[in-house]
Amino acid sequence: MRVRCLQIIHPAADVPVAEFDGIRVGGVYPVLEMVTYDIDCQIRVLGPGTPDPGLLWDPADFETVDTRIPPGWTLVISGDRTRLADARWQRPGFWTDYAHGDPQALVDYEHVKRELLVAAPPEN
Repeated sequence: MRVRCLQIIHPAADVPVAEFDGIRVGGVYPVLEMVTYDIDCQIRVLGPGTPDPGLLWDPADFETVDTRIPPGWTLVISGDRTRLADARWQRPGFWTDYAHGDPQALVDYEHVKRELLVAAPPEN
């Protein structure tokens, strides 16, 4: 799945900008996951200069240019959270483990990221 950035609202200044952390207006980027909490929805997007593990964005700031869901993705609904992502990222505590440097979480992140970038590289 790939999306084109339509607008960027700077998170600290709440003003439109042309680029932020490797994502620029008009660029096309792979979606790493989609997460909803209650009624809030975000997509994790990775650009060439974006720090790992990518940034969470409001999907209203993007348009879909490739609708194919990557192989291995699963949909998990748990309480008020719904995630569409690679099955390796769906285990409870994955992102907490990643943030704490857990070796298996880091390996799983790198494998999935590499697969997604090969299948749908960013276009700037």
